[in-house]
Amino acid sequence: MQLTIGSNRLRNNDGVINVRGDEQIAFEWGQYDSELLLTMDLYNISGYHIARLRRNQWTFNDRERFAFTANATGVSLVDTKSSQVALEARVVGGDSVVVTQGVFNSSDGRQIEITIEDWDGTSDSQTVTPPAAESTNPPFAKHEIALIREAVMSKQETVECPRCGCPLARQRLTGATELDSILVSCIMCRRNLVVRCRS
Repeated sequence: MQLTIGSNRLRNNDGVINVRGDEQIAFEWGQYDSELLLTMDLYNISGYHIARLRRNQWTFNDRERFAFTANATGVSLVDTKSSQVALEARVVGGDSVVVTQGVFNSSDGRQIEITIEDWDGTSDSQTVTPPAAESTNPPFAKHEIALIREAVMSKQETVECPRCGCPLARQRLTGATELDSILVSCIMCRRNLVVRCRS
């Protein structure tokens, strides 16, 4: 599986994401129909285990706190109390998955936020890590991300990789929100970035 989280592109990994030392999220493909399957543990701000989704089926879901949907384009998990998206992921061709957004708590109650541009864990930037996956693609640096985003938003016909100068390939991803997502990839240094732009 190729997994994209923020500006990080992880190739040939097992789809497991560790959050503060715990295997909290896992993506895998269905055995027969190649459906994207999500396994995820969900906690409240006190670190109490309130729900567990295993391969797209609820093991338990305290007071139906979360709503889950899955289709051919991806999966979505929504907190019914706050209407906030806990986790959303989209299938992008073959074996590629892009995590587009998410706000959830770790097992110690820390809030974790994942966007299509970054991930963050309240004062600990290394909170979310995919340890079983080795990235062969060094992520774009922050100043490179700013340059790429500016070029995409200005609708330049050609956007070049800030590091190697190679023209970046662009592919539009359509999510469930008012934002359109563009996957920007460099075939030379093998990095990519998902840029959100309002339609």
